[in-house]
Amino acid sequence: MNKKKQFTLTGIKDNINVKSLPKTHNKAKNYIIGDGQFVDWMYQLGLMDKNGIVLKHRQKKFRQINKFLEMLKDIETEIPENSVIIDMGCGKSYLTFAMYHYFNEIKRKNVEIRGYDLKKDVVEYCNSLSNKFGFKNLKFYCEDIANIENTDERISMIITLHACDTATDYAIYHGIRWGCKVMMNVPCCQHELFHQMKNVSMNIMLNHGIIKERFAALLTDSIRARLIEIMGYKVQVMEFIDLEDTPKNIMIRSVRTSKKPNKSLIEDLNNIINEYNIEPTLYKLLNDKLNLK
Repeated sequence: MNKKKQFTLTGIKDNINVKSLPKTHNKAKNYIIGDGQFVDWMYQLGLMDKNGIVLKHRQKKFRQINKFLEMLKDIETEIPENSVIIDMGCGKSYLTFAMYHYFNEIKRKNVEIRGYDLKKDVVEYCNSLSNKFGFKNLKFYCEDIANIENTDERISMIITLHACDTATDYAIYHGIRWGCKVMMNVPCCQHELFHQMKNVSMNIMLNHGIIKERFAALLTDSIRARLIEIMGYKVQVMEFIDLEDTPKNIMIRSVRTSKKPNKSLIEDLNNIINEYNIEPTLYKLLNDKLNLK
């Protein structure tokens, strides 16, 4: 240390090759669909330019699509050839097109993808794109999730991305009654339990709106996960996308492992239901199958 109280290093030879140090922060991520890889439907949906470069303001959606495909890759062996996958509440259908691209273009597996949404103009636009690119196994329908009828078709998988409030519950219910092998659900706003919850011993949390709102969302997803487990699925509740991209970042991924309900899990569920004086939609929908009460 010199008189100015500055430290200097001595006795070290100038033989450090700075260029050899790994620049991990600059390393390109190994996405399933890469930035710079032109994909016609992504260009048409306004995600990239003609050179395949992802637009700056669409980076979050681009990361979301690739994260979803990574999670899809983990369970793709559960989806057999000639399966049907349904996206409920597909909206602009970024993930719907991504699933089609993954199975039919990348994996060369014949899988039919269907998207359901309430907005007629969106459905018509998505069908026009599908027809334009010759995607014979990709079709869109104007339909309310709650009113979808039962089917004898082999539906292997259902997904929902930010289906509002109880729409997620109806989608899960359909997936269970169809015997879907896989369900991937990313819930959105959840108002139902917020208005139902009553528990004097938990007033410290329930008296503050924002805390009650977040707690209601976590409780809703916890109950959904338990109900799906009861119906014979292995359930993982995981982070879907970085919290900085969206606060709605929980995915419930379920893979069916048994055709028989696991009724040993019902007692704990009912304890929570009774403790908070709640009756969630999915609980009511499945009650006829399980006699939960």
